[in-house]
Amino acid sequence: MLGKGSRWIFAAKLLLSLVAIVFAASVSVTSSTYQAEIGSAVNVANGLIATDKGFSLASAASNSTSCSSPVTFGPSPGIADTNITAGHLVYDVQVNSTGSTSIPPAGTRFNVTLVISSTLYGPVCIQTPIPSVSGQTIECKFDVGTALPASPYTFKVTIQ
Repeated sequence: MLGKGSRWIFAAKLLLSLVAIVFAASVSVTSSTYQAEIGSAVNVANGLIATDKGFSLASAASNSTSCSSPVTFGPSPGIADTNITAGHLVYDVQVNSTGSTSIPPAGTRFNVTLVISSTLYGPVCIQTPIPSVSGQTIECKFDVGTALPASPYTFKVTIQ
């Protein structure tokens, strides 16, 4: 019934129809705004190591730790923090005691502060145990509010 020529015409029309359907599909475009940090610095006193753990969103609130009763390095990781509100951005720096010969004397207190742009957060206070032990961890967390400063920005952590 159908000749060879009509089959080719049918196939061509089918192919053109599929191409038209593909190009007729809607395309949505969304834009994203990104923030960048220009630089960061971590200043650490003798015998400690600090690791930048970055920013995250707080899932739960917590009360701040008091410098009159600093968080002491121990067998379980400790947490020293400012008042944290659920839903706020939190900056986390992990501080470790080391196995080096420069372990601070037992009972040495340190203030950990964070500066973002020109805003100071903290201090949170930590202390070496009596006797001094290496390889222990304290997470120092700072509530920085609901938004970071306009990009680009800098931040600095100081442990002294």
